Amino acid sequence: MTPSSMMTKLAMFLGVIIILVILVFGFVFFEPFFSETEESIVVVNKEIWKGERERYFIFSENEVFLNANNYYHNKSNANDLYPLFQAGKTYRVKIVGYYLPLIPRFRNIISIIDQKETNVPLQNK
Repeated sequence: MTPSSMMTKLAMFLGVIIILVILVFGFVFFEPFFSETEESIVVVNKEIWKGERERYFIFSENEVFLNANNYYHNKSNANDLYPLFQAGKTYRVKIVGYYLPLIPRFRNIISIIDQKETNVPLQNK
């Protein structure tokens, strides 16, 4: 193997690594713009993440959400939102992120848009 072919392979390897780093950091930075949604959730339970401060789990009927401060999501109100959630109530929330069931990655609740006062199902007549 000649020295020039080794340098070419090294340059290609470093180029691929740089491109992967740019893609990962670009995704983290632009994730709020790509994945921000509004959803209605019924809170089943809520828990404090014991390992870290200002990280909370909000359990809904279909999914577990994270309520945590995040610089990239421009969120710093996790401590203020957590006491507002009550089990059995319905909330309209703004959510950022992608839920990946095989990886422990939860969507982050950014804000509460609305709270429905009653959760009484309509009777069929």
